Amino acid sequence: MKQEERTSIMRIVSDLIKADAIIDTREIKFLMSIKEKYGIKREDERFVSNMTLSQAIRILVQAPESIKKEFLGDCMNIALSDDYCARTEALIIVSLLATMTDKLNVDADVVSVEYNGLSFENAQMLYVESWKDEDANKIIQDNYREIISEARLAGFDFVYLPQISEHYRSISHEQLLQIISFLYPSASEDRLDMVINKLMTLSTSEFCKEQLSTKLSIHEMYDVQPSLFIKIGETSANDKEYANFLILGLDKDAINTIRLFIDTFSTLCRSREINYLREEKGRFVYAGFYKQILDIHMLQKGIVSSILIDTIREEISFPDADVKVDKLHRREKALYALLILESESGGINFSKPKSAKLLERYNRRMATIMKKYGMIYEKFGGDRQKAPNIEIPEIRLPMFALIKRQIMKLDGVLSHAEDYLIKRNIYGNYCINVNTSLCLFRSSNDDAAAVHAAESEFWSRIVAL
Repeated sequence: MKQEERTSIMRIVSDLIKADAIIDTREIKFLMSIKEKYGIKREDERFVSNMTLSQAIRILVQAPESIKKEFLGDCMNIALSDDYCARTEALIIVSLLATMTDKLNVDADVVSVEYNGLSFENAQMLYVESWKDEDANKIIQDNYREIISEARLAGFDFVYLPQISEHYRSISHEQLLQIISFLYPSASEDRLDMVINKLMTLSTSEFCKEQLSTKLSIHEMYDVQPSLFIKIGETSANDKEYANFLILGLDKDAINTIRLFIDTFSTLCRSREINYLREEKGRFVYAGFYKQILDIHMLQKGIVSSILIDTIREEISFPDADVKVDKLHRREKALYALLILESESGGINFSKPKSAKLLERYNRRMATIMKKYGMIYEKFGGDRQKAPNIEIPEIRLPMFALIKRQIMKLDGVLSHAEDYLIKRNIYGNYCINVNTSLCLFRSSNDDAAAVHAAESEFWSRIVAL
């Protein structure tokens, strides 16, 4: 047997023993017999602390069938050695059956997710998909009440995001704003508005890609088939805490798959902890996955944010992340705003051509660029006539460097902060490669709301020059 297989066995056995927070002497006796049976050495045990449950299961999935069959029998004995199979023990066993055998007859995987300042609720079955599957969603919608009833009898909350979104839409925007601002008093109104709009239009695929995959780094959620996402416990590894989840694929016979999972689990765990969160019109549920959805959306980590050029407050901010770029003078802010506008048409090339004909065209282009820059500089509170000459490299390049330093300080809060930087492309043009739909502007000539450049008289005028 390979060392990684021995370490994996020890990892899983360790999690099983610790699952119910009670270590029985009979469990230790079983542990000693497991170590002897599989030849687990002290050195193998030391490697356990560097391995997550997910890694352990994936290694054993590739092991010979004889080892898997024997080990599954041993796990059943360990879980029942104290004459009681705890809920978490049962979930680990079901996960082993789903990934190592054809017991549930569907694709299955286990992922270990590092805690990111969030606590993941137990007893939840979240429907996930990275692309909307019309057939799967119809099955869920047609059998929704039946699914939640069976899930609750087994102690689970079945979470279907379109249903949650519908619940949020039953509460007015104003009431939601009052409630969520009470729960998150430090968040700006702009950010709260954006979160509320997302909650009211919540889709499973967007939540999987934008929140679970991008923000929480659950990379499996970026391309996942219709599945159940079920928490099965916690693991300590690499001096970090992880939440473990079973991803249980749902095929065309989704209802029977859900039933089979619940039946298999209920056979092992006979406790009946019925979960029930009441959804009523106008009633804001702040528990279970309702709370988690809010917490995930409000988490300032790995956010794909819009850019707001705000000349009223004289700042550049990322409203979805509720952060702003600090320590920039109006000269840098105006330059960044200019490059956002110019990027849509390819950016700005500051390199002087050698031919006289091209130089004449270049000078006309630079004169227009400087006029645009001066107008934006003035909008940020400066004197148009005193705007720095950004055509001069010794003036322009230090401004680029400062903008880069300040934006990169937001790396981690923003998803791929480098995407928001000023970069020089293969054609020698300086630009910011951010989708124009993410670029918003607010000025004294506009309403209080942030708008796209085309919707603003001032910014449209600059673009048209």
